[in-house]
Amino acid sequence: MLGVRLDDELEQRLTALSEKTNRTKSYHAKEAIKVYLEEKEKIAARNAETLARWEAYKTTGETVENESVMKWLDSWGTDSEESCPLDK
Repeated sequence: MLGVRLDDELEQRLTALSEKTNRTKSYHAKEAIKVYLEEKEKIAARNAETLARWEAYKTTGETVENESVMKWLDSWGTDSEESCPLDK
């Protein structure tokens, strides 16, 4: 169980939303926390992936040339879209 203290303005806004939607304040708080956690988990996963890629680069030195990436990006949405370039 979790108890959360809200300032007056936030409490009033939550109460107003609950009345407008015929949902409880707990329902809206739970949904807000769920969305917040999902977003923060995505950010944490991206950060972990970035760090793993950085460590791999430091170990192997493998990169993808900027020209290859730019050519690939320029092909997006065209009839001749290219596949993602690989490490050189």
